[in-house]
Amino acid sequence: MPAPTGSDGVGRAIQEVFVPPVGVFMIVVFIKEFVGPVVAGLVYLLMLAGIFLGIYTSAKYWNISYTTGFVLSGIVLIWMSPGIISTVIHPVFGLLGTLIGIVFLGGMALLLIEKSGLDDMLKR
Repeated sequence: MPAPTGSDGVGRAIQEVFVPPVGVFMIVVFIKEFVGPVVAGLVYLLMLAGIFLGIYTSAKYWNISYTTGFVLSGIVLIWMSPGIISTVIHPVFGLLGTLIGIVFLGGMALLLIEKSGLDDMLKR
């Protein structure tokens, strides 16, 4: 199996950043119907943070081209995403989810800078 490429990273960013995972969406809809919108919003934020934390920890082992494709397309996609989750739960939770995504992508960008060796050049 060949090493993942930058286009593979773009595909992963589309799956993880642009389109919310279907399982998360279904769980949020289910919880909203049976428990309430506030609990559904909190569960959404916790699940989103957990998913992004899992991606970040595995990204430490990604190659540079895959990480670059993921980060660059993720930054573009986060601004383009329509935020469909806000149609299900209160828009405040959607906004907080977007902020979690921005912080996540910022951390991924810092990881990319570290992997590429640019952090050593920036320290000088």
